[in-house]
Amino acid sequence: MFTFLHICLRHHHRQLAVIASLAFASTVCVVLLALRIIHTRGFIHVYLLWNLFLAWLPMICSLAAYNIYKRRSRLSWLVVVSCALVWLLFFPNAPYLLTDLIHLRPQENIPFWFDLILIVAFAWTGFFLGLISLFLMQALVRKAMGAIAGWTFAVGVLGVSGFGIYLGRFLRWNSWDVIVNPHLVLIDIVQQLRHPVANWHTLAFSVLFSIFLIATYLILMSVTHLSVETDYTHS
Repeated sequence: MFTFLHICLRHHHRQLAVIASLAFASTVCVVLLALRIIHTRGFIHVYLLWNLFLAWLPMICSLAAYNIYKRRSRLSWLVVVSCALVWLLFFPNAPYLLTDLIHLRPQENIPFWFDLILIVAFAWTGFFLGLISLFLMQALVRKAMGAIAGWTFAVGVLGVSGFGIYLGRFLRWNSWDVIVNPHLVLIDIVQQLRHPVANWHTLAFSVLFSIFLIATYLILMSVTHLSVETDYTHS
């Protein structure tokens, strides 16, 4: 057991550090929600737990795909593709937590600032779960097909995610509905695309949210490169 832990710490210490920080942030979110439930004896924002769980799914899938890809066997490719598909299906659930800010409003039995911290904590944690999972998937695509393919993949996913988040927030579709009710989801998508003028808010939300996601992802990528540059300078 100790040997296994030693190997993990030696070869995956950076991944473990990231996972630990995200786990800590998630724990803070859960504690804040628990304090709210104890204080108010109500469960108004308990849905945040489910949304945070859904945000963790793409992170887990990306970690699995990223590490299994290194084995380079036929079976590993099958697992990697499966993980990638599940990741793509659930990825919008991570940045979706940002839209939970729509539920923020003054309550009589708790300070407004507490709910602000609570929802922002969940939103920010879910948001970073999504961005870091995309970072891992882009790295995987870059290793397999090159840097241009990696960036095309990342921008494409973020571009589509804006529309996916719209489907979830305003049309109330879930990720698993793509499998359970594919025809109904397709009907709604076609309806939105066939009448872009009548549904201008769909296009506006999707484009603006995608631009926001791309901008923040570029910041994350620039920070990682800054860290590498700093390490190189001091070496």
